[in-house]
Amino acid sequence: MIQFIIINISEFNERIKNFDAKIEYVKTKFNYELKSYGNIIRISLNAIQEESINNLIERVVINKELERALENAGGYSMEYLGENNPKTELIGLLLFLKKNLPKQTQLFDFLENSARREIIVSDNYDIEFVKQQFKNSRLEVIPFSELKKNNLQNKTLVFLSFNGQKDFDLIYNIDCDIVLILYEQEYNLYQNKLSQRKKLIEDEINSRARLEICGVTYYNHPEEPITISTTIENIVGRLDDWSTRAYEGYKNECDLLLSEIEEKIIYKISSDRATFYLDSNDTVFNQKGDLIKGYKINIGERIRIYPKEQLAENLYQVAVETEPDVFGKVEEHSAYWKQHVIELRNIYGDEVLYKKLKEKGLRILQATLESYGKGDRKFPMFNNDLRVILKLYYPSKTDYEIDVILKPILKSKTIYNSTMIVLGRGLKQELRLFLKEKRIGEILVKRSFNANTLQSFIDEYMPLNSIIHKELFNEELEVLDTEVLFQQIEL
Repeated sequence: MIQFIIINISEFNERIKNFDAKIEYVKTKFNYELKSYGNIIRISLNAIQEESINNLIERVVINKELERALENAGGYSMEYLGENNPKTELIGLLLFLKKNLPKQTQLFDFLENSARREIIVSDNYDIEFVKQQFKNSRLEVIPFSELKKNNLQNKTLVFLSFNGQKDFDLIYNIDCDIVLILYEQEYNLYQNKLSQRKKLIEDEINSRARLEICGVTYYNHPEEPITISTTIENIVGRLDDWSTRAYEGYKNECDLLLSEIEEKIIYKISSDRATFYLDSNDTVFNQKGDLIKGYKINIGERIRIYPKEQLAENLYQVAVETEPDVFGKVEEHSAYWKQHVIELRNIYGDEVLYKKLKEKGLRILQATLESYGKGDRKFPMFNNDLRVILKLYYPSKTDYEIDVILKPILKSKTIYNSTMIVLGRGLKQELRLFLKEKRIGEILVKRSFNANTLQSFIDEYMPLNSIIHKELFNEELEVLDTEVLFQQIEL
């Protein structure tokens, strides 16, 4: 049996409708689709914590996708949009969610009034939050990846989002009670997928072969048209195209979508040991061994920093050994753009090359460019930087021809990034397991770690840091005042 808890709030529905209209205005007027905005909307519909929505608001404020699109369309400013500005509409929608937290409210109301044995299928970073609210032996909170390992008999599965065809196939075929806590827009997506399934069945029932066998004509029953948010439909369509592994990674941690957004929120954090920079969505370990995100770090806390540099190559080797054919292409495309950078550097030298690329829209600092083509970096930080490198290398090619060259390289970059994120998060869970329970996980066993070597690694590369200062930076590392930032948003 499937039970729906539908969040139908007129103000929220109106905001989604207005947002869709303004996204469509930009698409029609400037021939540009704001993909990062769709990603942020999708994550916001999954959110049940205020801190998560605060992080999304910060990201919208620094996000320059719309500004770049207007500039590239002919030097338009944001003021030109007037009331058709999707950025201000998106911030307003996020502020509404932050104030009301509809999905959290519905989830908690359901759990407080239920006497059943529920399994909440949750984002990894919401698990401890929900457990703290309901310290109850009958309740389990698990990530999506643990779903297949659990005994579902006599239990109720509670899902907090619906994300298209892969979710529909899973829900349609699970033999247990299910509760779906959804916004009306997500519920409409479900109904759309259900209508598509019904049509397949009706087409079979209406087949000539069936009619000849039973001699009974079946008459279709017309259904009411279903209204679907175009923004949400587009992002769900992209999720449907993801590989199973990448999709399951997203289901475990929905902010995997943020890896597609080029702007980064960077914090400068000072401890009693060092000063370091963290992306707001980077994760660290607290003193208890639990994972927390960069934007949740508070002054006075003690944390362990995840040692990316020391473990990245080990993780990549796990991926290569698992899928050598796929990562053979990744290596080929990685070598391709690096060779172009090296040849351009030989022609122009570092300073002139940086100037020429900057004129074409390069976004990184010169020191970062000088690192391209050297070391272990597989792909450029920003997709647009790869495009301008190819434009300089192939000056006679059209934008269309450049995009044809670029498409398979970007596909390899997505495969590489999503794989490293999923593996990295899996490894973090194994490090968490060791910090809390002194047990060794599968990935670490593959890399020949035992308890002694892992403890030595943690002591050397992951010592406890006591936080004494934290500042919000933009990607050029210019300090931003967080309080002023939020005052500006809420005006």
